Amino acid sequence: MAKNEANVMTSHNLLNYSGMLFNKGNTKTPFSTLIGGKSRNTNHWVFATSQSYATGGGESQPSISESASLTAPNPEFVTRKQESNVCQIFQRALAISYGKQSSMGQLSGLNIAGQEANPANELDFQVANTMAAIANDIEFTFLNGTFQDGNYDDVAYKTRGIITAIESNITAAEGASLGYWLVAELIKSISDGFAPTDSLVLMCNSVHIMQLNADASANGLTVIPAAREINGIKIDELITPFGNVGIAANPRVPAGTVLVFNPTICAPVYMPVPGKGNFFLEPLAKTGAADKYQIYGQAGLDYGAEWYHGKITGLSTDFAAPEYSKKVYVAGGTITTETTAE
Repeated sequence: MAKNEANVMTSHNLLNYSGMLFNKGNTKTPFSTLIGGKSRNTNHWVFATSQSYATGGGESQPSISESASLTAPNPEFVTRKQESNVCQIFQRALAISYGKQSSMGQLSGLNIAGQEANPANELDFQVANTMAAIANDIEFTFLNGTFQDGNYDDVAYKTRGIITAIESNITAAEGASLGYWLVAELIKSISDGFAPTDSLVLMCNSVHIMQLNADASANGLTVIPAAREINGIKIDELITPFGNVGIAANPRVPAGTVLVFNPTICAPVYMPVPGKGNFFLEPLAKTGAADKYQIYGQAGLDYGAEWYHGKITGLSTDFAAPEYSKKVYVAGGTITTETTAE
């Protein structure tokens, strides 16, 4: 078979099969879904995420006599600092030959009477899959993106992800397994910075989710299943001294890291193309017997004030099964403890 340098879908490099379709890839985007209800548009690559300032006072007791009050004190003012992020380009392309579009009735694999190719329309299937791939790119970028200012046309704008953005509230686990008190310590840090703690969501991969539940179970703490729903996602809750924290699994949070964020101040920011919208499919110029298309969009993350969020870093990436123990009270006052490792 001749090599297809242009990566065009043809009759012989993309065979038709019958049978139900099952996607082995991950198409869940919980972070984007949780913050998606407050999306906004911009007409500029750079956009503001927050302005921060600090109210003074509260560190000492004023001592002002009546005589001294007759003369006003020196005036004061508070300065503000603006934080920003950028939109970036998300773009993918696909092409399908006329021959491939014409040969959807030619089946490979098992050929049983009455069966038809699935999908019936190759282009529709590939477009839907490409859109899902772009959604995955956005999810990864919104979490882990590294900032870059596209100050020249040949330099790409790159949006800053929320994990990268966090600088104020960081708990170093130093190889420890995730546990209740590590989470409580991080939320205490957020609270000590005068940020609200009543809408927080904890997000991490499945190993850390298991570890947190094991720690809670072994120590008689409480994880409430499906206790909250945000934008259609049901999430568990962990009860802490600083309020209830939602728990959601996300494999795109790096191993060894836990993100705790406030979804109420996060939002995707889109930069639509005039007359086209955002994340649109459009045909490209023809060079032969194939239809070529591109999907194009521009988006960035508004994470608000970074000190409203926090992260735990340096966690053990291995699941440590807890030891369960139970006390048995025997007549006569004897107490025995039975310990088993799960």
